[in-house]
Amino acid sequence: MVSTMENPPPATAPLSNRQVDTIRGQYHKFMLIPMIEHHSRWFDAGPIAIAVEARALGDNAERMVRGPSIHVYNAARTEEYVRFDVFGKVLHYHYILNDVNHNILWGYDPDTNGPMIPWAVAALRDRLPVMLRRANAHALASEIEEQGWDTSVLEDVARAATEALAPREDDLVRAREGMDWMYRWKEVHPQFNTVEAGEY
Repeated sequence: MVSTMENPPPATAPLSNRQVDTIRGQYHKFMLIPMIEHHSRWFDAGPIAIAVEARALGDNAERMVRGPSIHVYNAARTEEYVRFDVFGKVLHYHYILNDVNHNILWGYDPDTNGPMIPWAVAALRDRLPVMLRRANAHALASEIEEQGWDTSVLEDVARAATEALAPREDDLVRAREGMDWMYRWKEVHPQFNTVEAGEY
């Protein structure tokens, strides 16, 4: 089942809050912040569903980040497998391991690959089964290989993600809401955003 505020992963002892420098396949023993539904648009695509969230985080205008978070779920919207985060100083994406409530973080290099939204859309179109297998969603990957999925939604996904990059009048309100949401997640899932000593 997808992790939510009402249904967080089982609590474990919090790890240290030390941050690490590398984000090349960094294994994290926590689940990501659930998306905020009312800032998200859904696109049903056969065996999967894609949500584009207009994410914003920050306490003030100087420290605020905003941009799209593209979420790949099963059709029932009960499990998320891949997430592309196009905001902040380091663009990145995640493989979500629902069976153990962990995730694997990869940084994105725009100098090599260009803007991230077209790259993410191309990855979904051309590499989705491979990415799903990296998230241990083997059965869903096989289903997509055998039966396909509705890639026609990708144009609208790209458009919604691009719109989420643009400044909005409610940016600061959404950013503070995002911070409150993150703190609430940390309360129910205390290992969020922590790494074990010695992990790199």
